[in-house]
This record gives sequence, structure tokens and C-alpha cells, in this order.
Amino acid sequence: KICEYLLNNSNCTIIAVSKTQSRLLLAKRNLNNTPRFVTFSSDLSKIKGYNNLVEFIRKQEFNISAMFNCVGVLPKFNKFENISIPESVSALECNFNSTLYAINKILPLIKENGKGLMVNITSAAALCPVYGASLYSATKVASQRFLECVALEETEVKIISVMPGFTKTDIMRNQVATESELKFINKISLNANKVAKKIVKKSAKGKKRIIIGFDARFMNFMYKLMPKTAPKIIRWVFKKSNFKLFENAIYNNDNNK
Repeated sequence: KICEYLLNNSNCTIIAVSKTQSRLLLAKRNLNNTPRFVTFSSDLSKIKGYNNLVEFIRKQEFNISAMFNCVGVLPKFNKFENISIPESVSALECNFNSTLYAINKILPLIKENGKGLMVNITSAAALCPVYGASLYSATKVASQRFLECVALEETEVKIISVMPGFTKTDIMRNQVATESELKFINKISLNANKVAKKIVKKSAKGKKRIIIGFDARFMNFMYKLMPKTAPKIIRWVFKKSNFKLFENAIYNNDNNK
């Protein structure tokens, strides 16, 4: 949606990157195969993926003025004791390492062309601990703090972090949930077009820390006000929902009252 908004409101050329070729092809068709939408298949959770991307950019002689980094994965809601080390490493690579690699590999390309933007999508989970999402919360907090530190150091390129609440994307693709649960989540989620528009507009204004959505703002407010109680409220909401989505996190050997 960010790509679509930029294509409709600027004369820029966009390089869309995904490890899934089918998604790139679908996006290109949805954008009427415009030549200003260039696709490149690469896994940006790996340093090799970024090396390949930089090589492609150099070869095509693109001048990079901005990057919107949306790499991320939401592991299944579960207690950490039930999560394997390979699952933990995979989440760390996708949610944190991808941000580190973006700064290391793409920031220098932007600086070659003077001032620019690096916009990184983290999550509302960086604002408050989320029960049953220890890996996701931890990696998003790590990314957020890393970006804020780099933003202090960087003088040429604006480093911007965005923390949206639930948005109508395919982020729930790895979850085990009923159809009615997914419909409910979709109903309370933010419209992706509106979120994309807000991200682009607020980033253009140079705001370095962007919180989008009522749920994200509520989590931010509650955690600042009641850092001990706010995470418990989220857990209570999960438990009262009786959603299959949260059953491994809430009901699997749950001794917490």
C-alpha cells in the first residue's frame, strides 16, 4: 500500500523486495505493470539478501533516496517455554537483524545522494509487553531502541520508526485462529491504505517516532501510566476473549491468576 500511494503521488521509481516471487508478481499486476515499479526477489532477513540487493541497485544504477523497511514476522502466540531455539533465531533474524542490515547496507546508498529517509515499521508491541508474544515484543523493542540510537547519531538521513497497531495485512498468516476470530481482528484493524498514507505524510514531515492507531496509542499511554498493570490488562483481555488464537499462550499449563 505504501508503494501504491507513492506511485500515485510522486514520480519516483520503487524497488519492491520480497523473498516470495509470487507476491511481487501479484503486486506488479495490481499496479498495472507500471515500469516505475521494479521488483527484486531476495530474503532481507539474511545479510546475503541485502548484499544481493545492493549489487542489484549498483548494477541498475538506481539512486536511492528513501527506504521503507517492512520486514517482519509475527510468531504464533505461545509461552516462551514452548518455543524452540530455531523458532527464536528465525524471529530474531527477521524482526531485528533485518533492521540492522538495512542500516548497514542501505543507509550508505542513501547518503551517497545527500539527504533522505529510512522509514522502519516496527510495531505497537514495542510500546508495551504483550503476553504470549515474548519473541515478537522483544525483537520489536530491540529494533525500536536501535533505530532511536542511530537516529541520534545520523545527521544526513532521517531515521524514522513507525509503531502501528493492528492493520489489515497478512501478518496473521502464521497464526492458528478460527474464521470468526480472523473476521473480528480484521474488523478492528486499521485500513492499510490509510496507514500507508499516514506513514508517508508523517515521514515526509520528519517526525522520527510515529505511533498509528487507537490500540497503539492506548498501549503507549497505559504502559507509561501503569507499567506493571498494563501488560496484565492485555493478558486479561486475551484470556476473556476465549480465542483459539491465544489458547497456547493462555491456557497451556497456565498457573498465573
